[in-house]
Amino acid sequence: MSVNVIVYGAEQTSDEYVAALKLKQIIQDSLPNSAIGEIVLFASATLVGQAVKDVDLLMIGEVQNYSVNAEFQTEAEGFVKDRVAISSFCTTIEIKRHDISSIFVNGTDFYVKYGTRNHCVTSQSNKQKIATMKFFEKTLMVSPYITNIIWFTQATPGDIKKLLTNNGRTMPSNVLGSDFDFKELMQLLIWQQPPHKRWNAYTFDSSYNAGSLQAIQNALSLFSKTKAHMGEMTRRRIEQLTNKAFQTNALIDPQGKVSIYRGRAGTGKTVGLIRTAIHLVDEGQARVLMLTYNKALVSDIRRLFALAELPDMFEANCLHINTMHSYFFQLSNAVLFNGKLNGSKFLEKYESILKELLTFMSDDDAVEMVKEVCFSDSSLDWDYVLIDEAQDWSNLERDIVLKLFDKGKIIVADGGQQFVRRINVCDWSAVRDRNNIKLKYCLRQKENLVAFVNAYSQKLDILGSKVLTKNNMPGGKVIITTDDKLFDVHNQEMQRLSGAGNIAYDMLYLVPHALVKRSYGDSSFSLKTKFEQNGIHIWDGTASNNRESFSIDAEEVRLLQYDSARGLEGWTVVCMDFDVFLEEKSAEYQDETVDALMLESPKERKKKHLYNWAMIPLTRAIDTIIITIKSPTSETARLLKEISEEHPDFVSWL
Repeated sequence: MSVNVIVYGAEQTSDEYVAALKLKQIIQDSLPNSAIGEIVLFASATLVGQAVKDVDLLMIGEVQNYSVNAEFQTEAEGFVKDRVAISSFCTTIEIKRHDISSIFVNGTDFYVKYGTRNHCVTSQSNKQKIATMKFFEKTLMVSPYITNIIWFTQATPGDIKKLLTNNGRTMPSNVLGSDFDFKELMQLLIWQQPPHKRWNAYTFDSSYNAGSLQAIQNALSLFSKTKAHMGEMTRRRIEQLTNKAFQTNALIDPQGKVSIYRGRAGTGKTVGLIRTAIHLVDEGQARVLMLTYNKALVSDIRRLFALAELPDMFEANCLHINTMHSYFFQLSNAVLFNGKLNGSKFLEKYESILKELLTFMSDDDAVEMVKEVCFSDSSLDWDYVLIDEAQDWSNLERDIVLKLFDKGKIIVADGGQQFVRRINVCDWSAVRDRNNIKLKYCLRQKENLVAFVNAYSQKLDILGSKVLTKNNMPGGKVIITTDDKLFDVHNQEMQRLSGAGNIAYDMLYLVPHALVKRSYGDSSFSLKTKFEQNGIHIWDGTASNNRESFSIDAEEVRLLQYDSARGLEGWTVVCMDFDVFLEEKSAEYQDETVDALMLESPKERKKKHLYNWAMIPLTRAIDTIIITIKSPTSETARLLKEISEEHPDFVSWL
């Protein structure tokens, strides 16, 4: 036979790989000898950088001299039954081993049962299709047209047909039973993507100049390359999170109380949450949702989950991280708007919609109804919810979660006064049944960096702000310089970073609003071209199209706005134009505090506000902080100069 069918997959004993081998045999048995080309089956494909990262089987092919009789709909001609030449295709295949007793149809959607849970396979398959398209757009700059298939390997074609038949009419679908031939598979793809007509002949072609098959294969191999070059810092983080010995201190209150981790930046709140989550997934076979305000943190943790090969959100037990806004959008949309709510309208009327949702859940019957809605949707169906940076929540958001989840199923990381949203700090202490866990010690930063942060606090005379250390991480340094010397410092420190076994990803640049250019709803780092001319490759987290993904290139340093730095860390952190950043936060400040006892003056409140913002970037680094100053005569420059003179052993003023 002239069509070469290739199967790729790391685990050759996995269900996905076995299914790929079966599909290979089906293709070989179905195609005529006259057909030529190549078909590649990727078993357990990983879409690096995407929220939905796992695809059971990805089938990509280019063939010639092959056609099928097919039925399809076109805008111009309506229903058509004709011969269609197959040119190329790219399809995701979701594989389910459920027998017919665990499969059912609701409307046009296929569901399977996992124990007592109902899981929408149609939704899962559609999300995989979209994620695959975004992945190719990211890696190849353009995507082929993606189709999607659901394959029930333990259900007969007759069983599937019965589920699809209503009143004697069989509805079209993208579902296959255990046995089929290649023509049937092509028919399902053609239903999704009508062929185009040229010279009175129909052709099915998914490529749309998306590049060669080899380019797609190269894109899909990115995961193995990324994993092979993840860097020492990432390896240690994964070991910390997944090691069973570390998980023994996972904190779940046995008495059904809300568990609240309290601590300053770097004390291990997020790590504690993730350890607890992994413990719940591994030992409790639970579905765990982790929520945070920060999109950049979501992307960073998704990267860790991908490299640690933790199960995707569609598995029976899994750990999924999302932004709080995305979660509340999905919840409100499903409960109040029947899936018809527009995302921009939701953000525009965010508070009023959440008030409506909370009012709707005012009695027990309504709450049970909402829980039923969640139960039918895998993106809303969770056993536990873990909340990071909980001080950034509103009381409204808190109360909705308290209605939906039992208190013993809620675990919170609370950074106290380290809030950034323009709302009052959420009062989690108002929850009566709670278990407070105090985290005292900085676990992220080396001792000299902790000393620097404490010196900064003393200069500002911020009471009660001293950071404690266990004195088990010696070393660390701070470099303060101007923008014109940054590239020399960068090259020097990149060598040190690499010498410690790390990669470019482990260097984190933070920039103020002033260094982000905005045009027609998009944004990007204004000095990116200049950086690249100086040999610095950047993953630009200020760009809108990067905010939902993470870097997949080991040669790229991360660059984000200061506002997106919460929860992130780097071996080396570069705080660009630090004085400009603080000036921006000073200009944005609005004092809305009502202090009847006059315990703090407006000036003191503003000073504390700016200090809280300064602490976010200054507590991100493990080994080295590089600070650039725009104006050497600024108040920030004066303060840093004094600290460098008092601590010349580890603070350098260049």
